[in-house]
Amino acid sequence: MTYEIGGARGTVDEPEAVLKKAHAWSERNEGDVLIADARIVLGRDHLETAVRHALRAQSGGTMAARSVSMETLRYLSAQRQVADAIRIAGIHKDTKEIAIVVFGHERVNELVEVFGWSRDDRVLDHGGKSFQAIGITEAEWATLPPNQRADLALEKVALLDVEK
Repeated sequence: MTYEIGGARGTVDEPEAVLKKAHAWSERNEGDVLIADARIVLGRDHLETAVRHALRAQSGGTMAARSVSMETLRYLSAQRQVADAIRIAGIHKDTKEIAIVVFGHERVNELVEVFGWSRDDRVLDHGGKSFQAIGITEAEWATLPPNQRADLALEKVALLDVEK
């Protein structure tokens, strides 16, 4: 399955309305969409790895979620339960940095326009973000030099498969 990853800046006033609009857009375009709080994304590789794990679970018939977008959210947040993944990585009222994955097409720019957001992939960078939200301890974070710390997020994604 093809997909495109991107980031955006905008304000989420009503998360449910945003998710419904994104779902309707994805159905019209015969794909699937993940919209997540970019504050949880510890680098583009973190999101890319979550997507690849979700796609592998989909092709292997081992998804815990009903859609590849929700499965990606589980991996992104390093959570076994979908409800926990939504709580940690889902969009909330006043979310301003948005991570986007469009499955089935390469149309992130189109989706960003639908919401009136501005495309900014820098929101996916790991700098200044909370590593604790996905279960990385301060001790783990401190063991690595700053240029390797985002790799801990990749470990958390991979460990989710082990915990299944």
